Order: sequence, then C-alpha cells, then structure tokens
Amino acid sequence: MLPGGSLLKYSSAQEGQLSIGFAYDHEYLSSPIYGTNSIPNYNKERTDNSTTTLILNAGILPKITFSAFIPYRYVLNEKVLFRGQNDNQYEGGLFSREAYGIGDIILQMSYQLNPIKDHFPLLFGAGVKLANGKINAMDKYDDRISDNLQVGSGSVDPVFSLYTNEPIGSFMISTGVFTRISSRENIYGYKYGNELHGLTNLDYIGSDLFFGGIQLYYLLTTRDTYEYGKIARDRGGKSVFFSTKMGSKITDEFDLEIILQMPVHQNLNESQLTSSYSIQIGTLYRFSL
Repeated sequence: MLPGGSLLKYSSAQEGQLSIGFAYDHEYLSSPIYGTNSIPNYNKERTDNSTTTLILNAGILPKITFSAFIPYRYVLNEKVLFRGQNDNQYEGGLFSREAYGIGDIILQMSYQLNPIKDHFPLLFGAGVKLANGKINAMDKYDDRISDNLQVGSGSVDPVFSLYTNEPIGSFMISTGVFTRISSRENIYGYKYGNELHGLTNLDYIGSDLFFGGIQLYYLLTTRDTYEYGKIARDRGGKSVFFSTKMGSKITDEFDLEIILQMPVHQNLNESQLTSSYSIQIGTLYRFSL
C-alpha cells in the first residue's frame, strides 16, 4: 500500500483547487534480518518492489478535501533453489515469482481544524482501502504465489490519519500518524497485520525555487495470520528510517521531490528480507477550477 508519509503529505487542497500527482517508490530487498541481526542469504533471495501511484485531490469545501490514491504495483521475487528444495523444480536453479497490476485503491476525506489560531493546524483524515487489487497471481507452475507478493490484500480496511505543521522562520516542522486496520481475512484465509506509521519532518522552505529537509519515520506492523487465525511467521516488526529530501518548485503550481530513505533500526519477527535504502520520487500539479 501507499507509504503513510506519502498519504499524509499529499492529502490536502484548498477550496476550489484540484491537484494531480504521481509518486514512485522502489526498494530492492536482498538483505535478510532475524530480529535485529543480519543472517546469511543462502538462496540469494531478492525482491524488487516498485509502486507508481496516481494522486488526486479536490478541495470541495473550505476545510474538506477528498483524496484518491491509485497505485500500480510490480513485484518480482527471485531465489536460487537447491536440488530437491521445490518439487516443481527438483533440479534447483533460479526460481522467480512475479505479480503486477493495479493495487488496492485508497479513498480518503480530510478535515482541517484550527484549535490554535494561526498555529498548528490539524488535518484529520478518514477513509477506506479497497479490495480491488488482484490476489491470485500464479507462478510458472500454476501455483498461487505467497500473499505478501500479491499486489492486493483482498480486504476492505479503514484508514485514519492526523497531520500538523508549523513554520519557524525559513523552516517547516511537521509531524503526523497514519494507520491501517485490517478488517478481515481475504478469500484465501489470509489476514494482513495492522500498520501504524509515524513521521516527523524538518524542511527548509526559504527559497522560491528549491526546498529540502530530513525525515524520521517509524513503522510498526503486527503479525499476519493465515488459514483463518494461524499466526504467520516472518511477518511484522518495528522499523525506524531516516530520510533526506530535496525538491524544486518548478512553478508556483508544480513541485518535484526526491527522497532517499535508509533504515537506522529494525527489529523484525523472525527472518525477513530488508533493503539498505529506498528511493521515492513525487510530483504534484495544482490548479483551480
């Protein structure tokens, strides 16, 4: 799904204003971790995970914004099998699984409050993650691939967010939280864990052309379950990421931003593949009716 940071950043618009944008995220997961420790990657497993998201915002009332996030996902998992490790490919060798297509769409309404006049506006968001992404991708042997490699989740889930910011001279401090609550199992009996995202940003906004900053980002995911209640291993955990950001106000209406994100602490349940960095590119174009 869309990272919580992107959902918070691109979910507001002024009354009568429309905006359209794209966000591209890519990560290459190839470093396994057990808990907090690195472990060998005997099968040389790696996963390419990329998402291109269409972002639509509409300021429909003075303090109310409607947002839609439409992701296109591509997931490629590869590993080198030992002889006898997979019955369908008994001789071993390179084994790949691939899934792609429109992921689960997020629809959200946001409402802005100003409890402290001219300071720390609060942007509350509530919405829903749809179950439109396909969850039946197969490998080359016509076996359904793992749920965590599918482009969709198969469940309709509520999402909530809270965001605020405050300018201080040439800088902007902002912070927010975003959560997705998994509502039920999909048709295969798999249920994703809940997610909690928290972030804090410090951005330089003193230039009419360039901007940049840093971000501290926290992600908590609970364990998944399968077969209608069995606890899934190798899923869930806690992670902290540090990001550097740089962007340009190409025009008054058009922004371009690049984010490089790196993990600084990860405590994961059992063994999971991780990435040493991820790249995010975002654009947003605003116009009035």
